[in-house]
Amino acid sequence: MPQETKMTKCVFCGESATTKNRKGQPVCSEHKKKDPKEVACPECGMPMKIKEGRYGFFWGCEGYPQCQETFQIENLVEED
Repeated sequence: MPQETKMTKCVFCGESATTKNRKGQPVCSEHKKKDPKEVACPECGMPMKIKEGRYGFFWGCEGYPQCQETFQIENLVEED
């Protein structure tokens, strides 16, 4: 059974997410079988991962607390 997500956006297209992929990233049904999205922090170069906060999911740097760079999911959606 797929994991439910809170009201959030797909990391690939920005549509409403219905499940999570194998890395815990919120995705829509169209992108659930796609390889997880890899994002590097523009500040320090470390990988960013999906984190869950009080207002939903967001991209956060794995270098936290030294690097506190974050992005809303909508800001890193691929433009097709």
